[in-house]
Amino acid sequence: MEQEQAVRNVIAVTLKDKTALHANYMPFIRGGGLYAMTDQIFNLGDTVILSVKIEALAKKFAIPGRVVWMSPQQSQGQGVGVQFSGRTKDNVRLAIENILGELARKPSIYHTY
Repeated sequence: MEQEQAVRNVIAVTLKDKTALHANYMPFIRGGGLYAMTDQIFNLGDTVILSVKIEALAKKFAIPGRVVWMSPQQSQGQGVGVQFSGRTKDNVRLAIENILGELARKPSIYHTY
């Protein structure tokens, strides 16, 4: 039963390129975070693992996190905002910000959340 709960809390996120990463990155979340489109039902505070793949860069990350934001029920794309957590949170945030460069500090006009 505990293993089922762990599997349910994995969110696979595939991002095509740096523009998609920028559109999903949530720099206003303390410590960094990503928006993940998902049909799964979560509650605020749920612990999750983001399995993130950035296709154009051949990068993969497994990011532990916590659900801190949820898209409104009537929105077009259902999803959650996940705050990075765990021992690697700072390394993941820095890696993403290094990929994004100056874009990390600028809001995306294509944001998906």
